[in-house]
Amino acid sequence: MYMIVKHAHLTIIAITFLFFMINFVLTMKGSDKVNHKLLKVGPHVLYTLFICTFIYLVVVNPLNLYPFVNGWASSKLGGFVLYVLSITFALKWAKSTPWRIVGLISTIFWLAMTARLGFADHLKSKGIEEGANIFYNLGKPMLTAIC
Repeated sequence: MYMIVKHAHLTIIAITFLFFMINFVLTMKGSDKVNHKLLKVGPHVLYTLFICTFIYLVVVNPLNLYPFVNGWASSKLGGFVLYVLSITFALKWAKSTPWRIVGLISTIFWLAMTARLGFADHLKSKGIEEGANIFYNLGKPMLTAIC
């Protein structure tokens, strides 16, 4: 059951990003289709499912990775919150094209950082004091490559 929920969790992440990209393109075009009911309600349903699968994975996880106890799990939760805030910034708060593009880049960055953190198996067993700077340690090489 754990693996089924884990794969559902990863699929939900991919679908939320797909919804974001569709909304972003429609917003940049100034299309009225951005107000379609599926595009308005769909992401909220997916975020709810995401949180439900997250809670299940945290409760049942075999490595005892709990947010606010383990730095890895806390960083994953923080990455998700920043990912959602970046989406909100790109689609709702930003009023000009340059700021929307900043929101797009921020969204992609936080998705990539959180995904990269998910594959950092050596960090999963560290405590919060060792893992407090996980995003900084993982992001430094990525930012160096981009700049």
